[in-house]
Amino acid sequence: MWLERISGGSVDLIEPEDAKAHLRILVDDFEAEITRAINASTAYLDVDEDGFGGLGFPLIQQMWASKSSSFCADVLRLPFGRVTAINEIRFKDPAGNSSVVSSANYQLTRQGRSCFVSLLPGRAWPQLANLPDAVEVRFSAGFSDVDVVPADIKSAARLLITHFFEIRQATGDVGVPNETKIAVENLVSRYRRFAA
Repeated sequence: MWLERISGGSVDLIEPEDAKAHLRILVDDFEAEITRAINASTAYLDVDEDGFGGLGFPLIQQMWASKSSSFCADVLRLPFGRVTAINEIRFKDPAGNSSVVSSANYQLTRQGRSCFVSLLPGRAWPQLANLPDAVEVRFSAGFSDVDVVPADIKSAARLLITHFFEIRQATGDVGVPNETKIAVENLVSRYRRFAA
């Protein structure tokens, strides 16, 4: 099973004016540095294009595809805790033709922060071609927009903006001091799938 991001991603959590106010910058001389710090802080908290890192889920609404050779537990257990919808399930039949499974056959099921595709009673998954990508579950995950992202996640982004602005050569997780990592983790840990 593997993931592919279809759409979304790279939506900054903090507006430039908000970042400037947080950094207490009163002049317009540092726009490029502020933009880079905003981008780096968002990338630190969001999942990458392969679905790894960050808080473990897309921050702002993104569409993903989970692909597999069968309707196995791996592909039906969705990888993110904040799945908002199953957009469609595509499959390739034994002749290699592509089709879509009727949404009347399944539903999105939640168990705590885990999300699954559940086959409804009396329904069956279709026969598949013997291909590594015979099944593709397309789903949406993340907060609907920046305005509904919780304040503590945005506070964590501001802490990271300060770090990335002050330490210009820092990128991603490289060079983030333990004190900053601990402060960020204290703010965001309850949003992870397995919160402490």
